[in-house]
Amino acid sequence: MSAIPAHWIPHRREDGEVIGWIDLESHAPELIPIDRLGRSLTAVSDWVAAEEALEEHGLRFLMNRFDYRGRTVRIRHLYDDRIIVTTAITDAIGDVGEEFVLPFPAGSELTEIHSN
Repeated sequence: MSAIPAHWIPHRREDGEVIGWIDLESHAPELIPIDRLGRSLTAVSDWVAAEEALEEHGLRFLMNRFDYRGRTVRIRHLYDDRIIVTTAITDAIGDVGEEFVLPFPAGSELTEIHSN
């Protein structure tokens, strides 16, 4: 079961991986690029600009750490209907951590931790 609205058109990398969507309806006539966590990026006026915004944003941010209810987590799995995060910050054998299943799209409870 997908939580992705029908008016979100997928945008894929050359290898076929979905890197986000383009929302055609919510703020028409503007287009809203949507990242892989389901978060809106800045509205743009045309399709090419939406694709460029998604390409620039990419998927690298998924490797970052996030805050979830005061806990530092990372994304373990990402599906079209849920996001699984873990407190295991590494993939080391002994770093088991605790997992949380979040709904898709990511809500305000999941925020990216920006390092300086």
